[in-house]
Amino acid sequence: MKKQPEEKILGLLLSGKHPKAKKYAGHHVLIVKNQVFPLKEGEEGIKDIDHLEKKYGKTPTLAFIPRQDISYILLLCPK
Repeated sequence: MKKQPEEKILGLLLSGKHPKAKKYAGHHVLIVKNQVFPLKEGEEGIKDIDHLEKKYGKTPTLAFIPRQDISYILLLCPK
């Protein structure tokens, strides 16, 4: 099964092998059609998602790009 372009870019960003991995390390990004965009905070971020959805015709993938020198712990807490 062939990977989608967003999956390839996401894999490269998470592994630190993408050219923009260091630039976006420790931040949330939007990935759509082979493009990576930083996610802004608050209402600006929502506007960016809407704008990219209209421009590219699909909802962008939201991802957190971890820094390579830090370990992260994910806690899932039920409500």
